[in-house]
Amino acid sequence: MAGSLVEGIRVPEMASITLIQKPAFDATATTTPPTLLITQDGNTPLEGETFTNVIPFRVQVDTSKDYVRPMRYIYVALGRTPGSAFVTNSATWTRRIFTDTEDTGNQALSGSNVAGFGSTDGETVYLEVVAYDFNENRSHYILPITFINTNPTQANAVQAPTQVAATAITLTQAVGFYGVKAPAKIRVPVAKGQVGELALDPMAVPEGSNLYVEVRWCYTDTTAPFAFDVERSTDGTNWTRVGTVGGASNSNCPDNPLDRPFFFRDASPDLTPGQTYYYRVVARGANSAESQPSSTTPLPPFFAPLLSPADESTGVSRTPDFTIGHPQLGIGADGAAYNLVLWDTLTGDSVAWQSLAGYNLLVEFGTPDNGIPSGEALVYGFHPPTNGVVFFTDTAGIVDPTKPNRVPVDVTQGTVSIPYNFDGLAQLPALQALRSYAWQLYVAYAYKYNPGENYRISAYSIQTWPSSTTFIRISRPGTQVFDFTTGE
Repeated sequence: MAGSLVEGIRVPEMASITLIQKPAFDATATTTPPTLLITQDGNTPLEGETFTNVIPFRVQVDTSKDYVRPMRYIYVALGRTPGSAFVTNSATWTRRIFTDTEDTGNQALSGSNVAGFGSTDGETVYLEVVAYDFNENRSHYILPITFINTNPTQANAVQAPTQVAATAITLTQAVGFYGVKAPAKIRVPVAKGQVGELALDPMAVPEGSNLYVEVRWCYTDTTAPFAFDVERSTDGTNWTRVGTVGGASNSNCPDNPLDRPFFFRDASPDLTPGQTYYYRVVARGANSAESQPSSTTPLPPFFAPLLSPADESTGVSRTPDFTIGHPQLGIGADGAAYNLVLWDTLTGDSVAWQSLAGYNLLVEFGTPDNGIPSGEALVYGFHPPTNGVVFFTDTAGIVDPTKPNRVPVDVTQGTVSIPYNFDGLAQLPALQALRSYAWQLYVAYAYKYNPGENYRISAYSIQTWPSSTTFIRISRPGTQVFDFTTGE
């Protein structure tokens, strides 16, 4: 493992601290973390000083000390341990990042870097600096300063934030990555009438965790607060602040919780699947106003294995059933979404078929919260030719009394079989004889409803997801890919 250092821990002010340690890039190289020199300008001390609205800084690596060149990243933030932008940034607060340098030069934190922190009289806050050298050795410095913030929104009378929704996201460790069995870039239908290109996203699982809770909310009052404090509880009564972001207002408040304008991602390492967490947002100005709480229960990792046609199998039917495992019930979920892609390996970049032309196929085995009787199942999805949702399987006749069975399921065994061209959208009515194909899940995730909040989905467990701009806004391209060859 690489080395990891934290300097500046305050006791008893800090109840806990997270020590992050990464695998070493080179096991034979030094594991000594880089030594940092943190000043205002290369000479003037920074720690313990008082600043108004702007915090000048300069971070330099002590090149006389042991570390592995070149440096990868230097992060600087106020009031929060900085890292991946996906985890630490929000709509109203940002950190600074510097790459491939041993000296940031003279810089400053201002604007969105300091939003929500400080006060007119001065508040003790912590400037945090995190740096990684080439061997992933990590240094983390915590420096107390006094910060005066003269932002006039501190005098605003504020209202409670609205439409707070906490959604837990679990990222499953992938079993493989796109390689020789699939193109590095994929052009496939992603929505009705749209074709998109998937390029591999280098973003990794958030530091120290594959589980985070995304809290989103609205604040439509025209008088913006100075800050939003995000608080968490395990009992709905005792609350702990887990983050602060800058205050703002926005007249837009979408129905989709994941599209609401203000957000905070809680990637605390103590988040645990199966434990219910409550979140609320406190608007802060001349007064404080608390939102109604929102709850979420994170799911464990989800993995739906490919079963048949098996990898490297031959003599496969020209109209095969694609069978996958569906471990929904085993992880406590209420359903799962899938999208299957079938490739023609001769051309290497041709999509022979994508189920529902890119829309997800939803599979729900019966649970108390999805309204389906135990032992029964629904399979449905948006069908472009009919421009509406079609129920392909309804074993109990809940929606369709004819009990269709176009996508067979086995609730006892936990499997789903997706027949080739069940949706009528394949390029050919049957695959070509004696030809090689590859199949994979382009989308696979489980979800859980929240009956206490109008049955919205409040937890997802993501196996594979192609886009970093929609839905959870982080791509997880890892997936299984199976080859097979058709028969005569």
